[in-house]
Amino acid sequence: MDPWNNLNNFENFSVPNLKILRTKHVPFNILVNLIENTKGYLTEINTFYNFNYEIVNTESIIQAIYKNCLNLKYLLFSSNNSNSIIPEFETLLIKCQFLNELILLIHDHNDYAFSWDKLFIILAKSSPISLLRFKFYSISMFNLKDIALFFYNWKNRNPMTLGICNNNSYFNKRSKNKPLEDLCEKYKLKGIIKKYIIEYTKLADYKDFTAFN
Repeated sequence: MDPWNNLNNFENFSVPNLKILRTKHVPFNILVNLIENTKGYLTEINTFYNFNYEIVNTESIIQAIYKNCLNLKYLLFSSNNSNSIIPEFETLLIKCQFLNELILLIHDHNDYAFSWDKLFIILAKSSPISLLRFKFYSISMFNLKDIALFFYNWKNRNPMTLGICNNNSYFNKRSKNKPLEDLCEKYKLKGIIKKYIIEYTKLADYKDFTAFN
């Protein structure tokens, strides 16, 4: 029996001392309720959904996080390609001043492209000084100009640790990503990037970044 079928079991579920929340395919209303009932102690949130799961209304999750998790240090966040999450992320970056690692899984696999350029601008402008570790997953190809602008706007900050994971090039690894590798090397020499890794994997195979530990 699917434990999520009876949502009433979780309507008033409270875990006030919880510090680490890791979920997989949890319905959004339940996830929001869990976050709201942790009373501000959460320091790590990992919300995973693969591309077979219908992801809707992820803005409500971000809102719950920045209203209730001001001590957050680590966030893995899955979303569809809705650009409506971008302004919500700016608010999260401003309010969650202890955040030091951000992993974003964007399911941008249909004709409506996610605006990575706008997100990168916000990250460079509004990230707290503690946020230096990023990993970005996209099913479609990243635009080199968008990433280059992100690196350029990161100047005068401490160097970042970066991971880029792209499913589009899964079957053609080196040829498609050589320009991206060259770009990362360029900004590593400039001191913008401390270290980086480029991965080629399907979302179903995705695991947390361990290469930078």
